[in-house]
Amino acid sequence: MKLKKKTALLASFTMGALLLATTALADIASKSGYEELKDAIKLTAERGSEAFDSFTLDFSMAMKDNGKTLMSGNETKKFDRKTGATESLSSNVNLNGYTNSSQTYSDTKTMIRVSESDPTYYVTEFSKEREIESFNNPFKEEEAADVEKIIDAIVGSLKDHVVITEKDDGSKEINGSLTEVQIPALVNAVASFQLKQEFNGNHNQSNMPKLVKDVFVKQVTGTAKVNKDGVLESILGIAVLSGKDEQGAIHEISVDALITVTDINSTTVTKPDLTGKKVVRHLERDYSGSEISNPEKYLGKFKNDILIEKDGKFVKIGERIIDITHIDTIKVTGQYHEEFKPGFEEYATNTSELSFSAEFIKDQRGNANFEYTTKSGVKGQGNIYFDDYQGKINFNGMNTSYEGGLMFDSTFSPDLD
Repeated sequence: MKLKKKTALLASFTMGALLLATTALADIASKSGYEELKDAIKLTAERGSEAFDSFTLDFSMAMKDNGKTLMSGNETKKFDRKTGATESLSSNVNLNGYTNSSQTYSDTKTMIRVSESDPTYYVTEFSKEREIESFNNPFKEEEAADVEKIIDAIVGSLKDHVVITEKDDGSKEINGSLTEVQIPALVNAVASFQLKQEFNGNHNQSNMPKLVKDVFVKQVTGTAKVNKDGVLESILGIAVLSGKDEQGAIHEISVDALITVTDINSTTVTKPDLTGKKVVRHLERDYSGSEISNPEKYLGKFKNDILIEKDGKFVKIGERIIDITHIDTIKVTGQYHEEFKPGFEEYATNTSELSFSAEFIKDQRGNANFEYTTKSGVKGQGNIYFDDYQGKINFNGMNTSYEGGLMFDSTFSPDLD
């Protein structure tokens, strides 16, 4: 799952809160609370991608200034690993007070999107069933090991401020807290510099305080709940930041972030009912294969304009025409000719009329080198490429330069008139 970017500001503060809260979790028996928490997060991600049939992941964030909410966001995402289906519901309030919510549904054949700002249901249908993982384990990403090493180094000795409660059923609750005195001076100095940049920037937000001095991380707290199987149930991080604005008024900015994992193996992903809804449908074609899909659609004529530059203007003097007479997944044959407007026949060349035949190159979708024969019997070679994405043909091999002032265009569009 890749969570949406609400804003760089909220994300940076939240990650800082979670990081510092996590580093405050200390020794549990022979293994530190930090290590136990990290193991629980890894195990949860692994089982979410490989073992759980379904589950629900909820992510919420909020930023407040002296108790007044500046912005907030929530995303609830449901995963069905067996069918590859996901359902996402999100809502947020930005720094201008603007609210919006959206819904996204996805499975191997369909994607559906709708939002509060645009009640139209946008439906993408895939011509070929997709092979997708509803939840991707982030710890299997290429950079995961390096990021983990960096976090481990930052944690250092911040492992002495923790209260651990082990329940009768084998589950654990880990609570940690750091005050400004306990936060290393270097960490707070870096945080102070970054926070000044963020809060004193050009945000064009009327309710965003501009902090200019005495900016520091006042407190960070964290709570994590791990069930008896070692799976993370929830993690809450809270950071309290303090600073003064240009008038000397003190602002305490709090940032809360909560992640919960619920309804393991009992989550139901529901496809939206489109009955009576405004729907816009789009067919997403599959371009992953080595052959053109439905090559017969290219039978017929394709054209482009023949142009010259005259008296400082572009002038159309005729048309280039390709007529595809036969095409399948193996070969293509056809004719090429140029039609000039009266008075411009002098621009015709030896290759203004020819026939061609080509076999598609293996594993090069829609690409073929052809041999041609002109009307006068001259033979030559060229290349033709069928652009399945744009529905056009690229044809090269003849007038590839500005012969006689002609502007050569190798792209041909279907003649649908």
